[in-house]
Amino acid sequence: MPWVNVMQTDRQPGVNACDEGATRVSLRHGPLIGRRVAGCCVWLGIPYAMPPTGALRWRAPVAAAPWEGVLAATTLGASCPQLTGRWVRAKSPAFDEDCLHLNVWSPAADTKRRPVLVWIHGGGFTAGSAAPYDGAHLAVMGDIVVVTLNYRLGVFGFVNFGAVTGPGDVDGNLGLRDQIMALEWVRDNIEAFGGNPDCVTVAGHSAGSVSVSLLMLCEQARPLFHRVILQSGVSNLIHEADISVKVAELYAAALGVGDMGAQRLRELDVVTLLKAQRSVDKQLPGMLPASPWFDGQLLPAGFAAADALPPPDIPMLAGTTRDEIRLFELRPGPALLPMLRAQFSELMHRQLGKHRAEDILAHYPESRAGTRRLGTDAVFCVPTIQLAQRNHPAWLYRFDAGHPWFGAIHGMDYLYVWHMTGVLAFLMRGGPLLGRRAALAQRMQQCWVGFVRDGAPDHDWPRFEAPHYPTRIFGLKDRLEDNPEAVRLNAWQGQVIVPAGIAANDKNKK
Repeated sequence: MPWVNVMQTDRQPGVNACDEGATRVSLRHGPLIGRRVAGCCVWLGIPYAMPPTGALRWRAPVAAAPWEGVLAATTLGASCPQLTGRWVRAKSPAFDEDCLHLNVWSPAADTKRRPVLVWIHGGGFTAGSAAPYDGAHLAVMGDIVVVTLNYRLGVFGFVNFGAVTGPGDVDGNLGLRDQIMALEWVRDNIEAFGGNPDCVTVAGHSAGSVSVSLLMLCEQARPLFHRVILQSGVSNLIHEADISVKVAELYAAALGVGDMGAQRLRELDVVTLLKAQRSVDKQLPGMLPASPWFDGQLLPAGFAAADALPPPDIPMLAGTTRDEIRLFELRPGPALLPMLRAQFSELMHRQLGKHRAEDILAHYPESRAGTRRLGTDAVFCVPTIQLAQRNHPAWLYRFDAGHPWFGAIHGMDYLYVWHMTGVLAFLMRGGPLLGRRAALAQRMQQCWVGFVRDGAPDHDWPRFEAPHYPTRIFGLKDRLEDNPEAVRLNAWQGQVIVPAGIAANDKNKK
């Protein structure tokens, strides 16, 4: 979600590193050179699609055009324009609509055909970028190729403007389409960087994890990857089509989009669009102001249609943190998710019915700790466990190593997987990456790399399957537990809630 990812932008891979020599790679688009940093080859800011501006704004991505000469892939590309607290991050070297770039780390650009990890950043579909994620450490320790990417966010990527401009004028779910285009680029080009296009793991955190769960439902995307890693987020966090229409109508009103429709939208400046996003955000308490939706085209037509699909049976590593919801209490600004027991109770009664809602609520004490547990379970934990139960094979974890004041909040686990050592990572973790924290990071990295390489994390981590459903608990000292959330999980009886504040549909009605 946004706050975590925005706060980590102090880590700029390769920007201040010592250049040990350029590395030249030839693609069908043209030649490019990267840099050799800390024993790893890195190529930054590679365009995988045309700039989504002008006539291409709110259109499906178009593959990047060939370039003239040699492309110097040595600096990060711009991130999608976005809001950061009170600030509008728009036209600058770091933020631009021309944001469809990716980054590659590889031990060598040779013929070794290494397994590939493609990372989709989080940020609540409205913020964040690939910039904080330096793939050198994982690439070198695991002898793998790491790819990170930017995609369109917020008003530029996840608003159903087609509902207010007329069919055919704009395309939908553009951020997801960008991710698919990047995966197609990996399929077509990664071998030149020493990677294996037939062994691709797509992974993400928060909105990135939700994206991975959606790509698993997308017929166009499924041939492009072979394993998945989901960290804190699955598809219950998106909308049905009718909710996306209501959100789009709020944007249309804020922007004054009338008869000119799509033409008017393409003429508006970036700051005006982001200010409209802020206005809509204030009108949607407890939900995101921009999000993917079930459109019946790229994705199934709705939650029921998605649930009816056969499980993809793709190797999955998935998990949540123990105190997910606590981060959203700390985050400034409008609430992105329901936070109060009364809000959850209302959603549960509306979507699950009175008897089921009251049976579930009885398992959560009417206290601050009980409400936090309810929020973590309802939004993150229960939907993730239920997805892992349907998918085979799967490995499930819970991350318990918390900040000394705030606990194991949303986003804490990726600070260890990605070996983040900056000042803000230090503050988020509540200490330096030394001693037992460093050992925890090493264990997690070895598990993640093992899964990317072999399709299983390690021999000490059994599959998440009946009858015991073993779960790996990551902490300063790890342990295995059989179905640690069993009592509360059983109360949900295979049902989840859609936490969108204005949701009118009942996901669990068939």
